[in-house]
Amino acid sequence: MRAIALALFAASLMAADEVPAWVREAGAQQVPAYPGKVATVTLLDDETLAIEPDGRQVTHERVAVKILQHTRQVPHAECYYNPKAGRVREFHAWLVPPSGKPTIFGKNAIVDSSLSTNYEYDEERLQSIEPAGDIEPGSIFAWEIVDEEKVPFPADEHSFQEEDPVLVSRYSLTLPQGWVAKGTLFNHAAIEPQVSGTTYTWELRNLPWIEPEMASPATYTLTPRLGVNYYPEDPASPAGRPVKSWHDLSAWTAGFYDPPAEVTAAIRAKAAELTAGANTELDKIRAIAGFVQKTNYVAVEINLAHGGGYQPHAADQVLARHYGDCKDKATLMRALLKAAGIESYPVVIYARDRQYVHPEWPSPYQFNHAIVAVRVSAETKLPTILEHPKLGRLLIFDSTDPVTPVGNLRQEEQGSYALVVAGQDGDLVAMPALSPELNRIEASADGQLKPDGSLSAKLERHYFGQAASRLRYTAEFGQHDEMKRSFEAALTDRLGGLTLDRIEPTDRMAGDEFQVSLDATVKQFAHVLQGRLLVVTPGDLARGEPYRFPAKPRTAPIRLTAALFHDSVTVAVPPQFKVDELPDPVRATSGYGSYSAKWSEEGGKIVFQQTLEVKDITAPAAEYAKIRQFFDRSAEWRNSQVVLVRQ
Repeated sequence: MRAIALALFAASLMAADEVPAWVREAGAQQVPAYPGKVATVTLLDDETLAIEPDGRQVTHERVAVKILQHTRQVPHAECYYNPKAGRVREFHAWLVPPSGKPTIFGKNAIVDSSLSTNYEYDEERLQSIEPAGDIEPGSIFAWEIVDEEKVPFPADEHSFQEEDPVLVSRYSLTLPQGWVAKGTLFNHAAIEPQVSGTTYTWELRNLPWIEPEMASPATYTLTPRLGVNYYPEDPASPAGRPVKSWHDLSAWTAGFYDPPAEVTAAIRAKAAELTAGANTELDKIRAIAGFVQKTNYVAVEINLAHGGGYQPHAADQVLARHYGDCKDKATLMRALLKAAGIESYPVVIYARDRQYVHPEWPSPYQFNHAIVAVRVSAETKLPTILEHPKLGRLLIFDSTDPVTPVGNLRQEEQGSYALVVAGQDGDLVAMPALSPELNRIEASADGQLKPDGSLSAKLERHYFGQAASRLRYTAEFGQHDEMKRSFEAALTDRLGGLTLDRIEPTDRMAGDEFQVSLDATVKQFAHVLQGRLLVVTPGDLARGEPYRFPAKPRTAPIRLTAALFHDSVTVAVPPQFKVDELPDPVRATSGYGSYSAKWSEEGGKIVFQQTLEVKDITAPAAEYAKIRQFFDRSAEWRNSQVVLVRQ
């Protein structure tokens, strides 16, 4: 194994002073015709991972990218590394123009930077090389990196593509004698690896461009991705017990998460203080959750090579310092709950996308966040409770999210697969997915129309669930007047020139509600025709459509999020006018949602009411025309006009 690593090292040294043959071979490939928006194509992406008997891994990466047209997104080479767990052995890059002398990037071109931020200290660093200036179309930018690292878990993850098209993408894994690998390919038809000795190779070719499209799933849920576990065949090997199932991974993870959640005298005293006025189980949970949510978020990632990235700090340390990262906050909450007589479990989850985690691959590399599952009795009833056959009724709560109360869950986490860590009883489970009713906006508008077509209006919006959480976050952590600017932009988009005279937010987090009251003056709400007609669109005072799909071919799936919108609009008619024409009531139901609207005249006022319910669904691109038609029809009906005639 050491010989293989040294051979790779020597190969990179030979390539340092000239453009290597593999770069020129990659550049000689015939490039297909791509749409005009495609600026670069990856000619070759070749990664080899060699595992040594002690678990140390040596990675050798070769990438060549061809620039097809001028672009601001200049390709660059980068390598993440942990100086306490490994090093970058070699890093070279080349820029080969279609004519003229190539540019060779050596050590002096490498930028080495920290990944730490104001809220997170990270041992890892980043080395990168980026060519300066505008790159001539037809040029090839290539790089070669050899690095080594000691990792705590015997697994790896590889993405064969990002958005750009790829001609050849290859991943190889070389293991010590007596070891085996099991790979799972996501977002692509299954392929068997080519096996030569102890080397496993997966190769894909001619991967198409992924065009960014509205309401499409995240790119990493569309492009091919490989998850691989490797382990010695002999279970008695000193390298450790293989992790082959989610139960095994739960037991492995529990070794990191459970010891720091110990109840100490300080934890017991704080739990007693927080729950002193709590009369029910849910009251206790809410009191403890509210305190942990207010604990400052700061991450300190150290000792990563030995599992420090998975190891929370002790709960009493987090309590004393009043800060911690997601796993620290989850641990603090678990310890406080335990002191209050309530059992709970850590839950590891992917925080950014509920479609990211695949049940076929038991690996901690699928998760980047920690939350809590609280074991509750039948007396506690909330929408974020799930039933587990062994662990009982579990209330899922994200203690890091400062704006989502107990009983709700971040949209990105709803329906996601997550690992409940409970020794061998732990398992991968689907998180609760809440109904549209629990993510809704109820809006009302009361307007006074004037004969010249101007209007003064009072608007009130009530946001519930994740709709409330998003506004709550803006109110608490956004820039000054950010909320006002957002409402002004949205209203101006539909109403034209207006003045937002007042905006008053009210947060009712205990009831998971956020209210916004507004006063606005619209310069030209109604169109005046021939001095005797006013044409009014009452729906303009309602909130805008959640989706506006363009009339163009679609390649990616369409992802809709469960939501419910209800609008009630009244417009007082000027006494000089009367209603001449009203639209007929409408109703539509589809596999993607439902819409209804009606218009009426009541006591000299136009009354418009509409309800739109959107289902939680990811539909194939073949259904795009039907989805677009549903939302277009809803928008068309909302824009229906009422005609007023002068008396």
